[in-house]
Amino acid sequence: MKFSKRAGLWLGMVGMLASGVAQAIEVFPVVKEIREETPRENYVTVKSMFRAAENGDDKAADTEQYEFVTLELFHVPNPGDTTEKRIKELGSDDPTLVFSPTRLVIPYGEMRKVRIMPLKPVDRERVYRLRIRPSYPEQALDKGKVRFAIGYDVLLRYLPSGKQTQGIAIACKNNQWALTATGNVRSELRNLVVDGRKWKTPFNVYPEHSRTLSVNQRMSFELEGKLQVYEQCRLKG
Repeated sequence: MKFSKRAGLWLGMVGMLASGVAQAIEVFPVVKEIREETPRENYVTVKSMFRAAENGDDKAADTEQYEFVTLELFHVPNPGDTTEKRIKELGSDDPTLVFSPTRLVIPYGEMRKVRIMPLKPVDRERVYRLRIRPSYPEQALDKGKVRFAIGYDVLLRYLPSGKQTQGIAIACKNNQWALTATGNVRSELRNLVVDGRKWKTPFNVYPEHSRTLSVNQRMSFELEGKLQVYEQCRLKG
């Protein structure tokens, strides 16, 4: 199984001796748009992925299995950077989002919703991570064995109400080009090419957090379906 950093997967373990990976839960979606005007849609789903015994000899015991899940919410002030900064949202002086419940107990094969609740509107997109982790009571662990657990860091995009706009402004100092989002949501630069080298991963620039690229001569990208080409830090007509 491959683990994608961008998809928000996380792998942890409990115990002493490795015995394999068991996916305790599944979370979907791993990227969620949050809108103040659609409160009923502001949730993610956590599903128990417990696997019943193949021989079927102890079905009663299977149905008594539970997944224990803990959750935390973080604001990300530097979205898009290689190393994210994460600030706990709950307990802050002026939180913008809250969620409920903060812990889950999910019966065998079932699923539960986690509600995301905006406390106030935003003028520009704000980015959060909802950390969702399996958490097992000590008495539920077999001594001398490892229990691996796959967790998730769900990307939450809290979007402003009304019209959403994208735009890019560029300021240059030598070969350091600073890109700033001028719209109220992230600007998605598609097919980014820097000095003839195509960018391999998506490149997004979020409001209130500029990003810097090393560019010697030329940069091009598509923004909202339109090609933009810069040479020597000037937009070509």
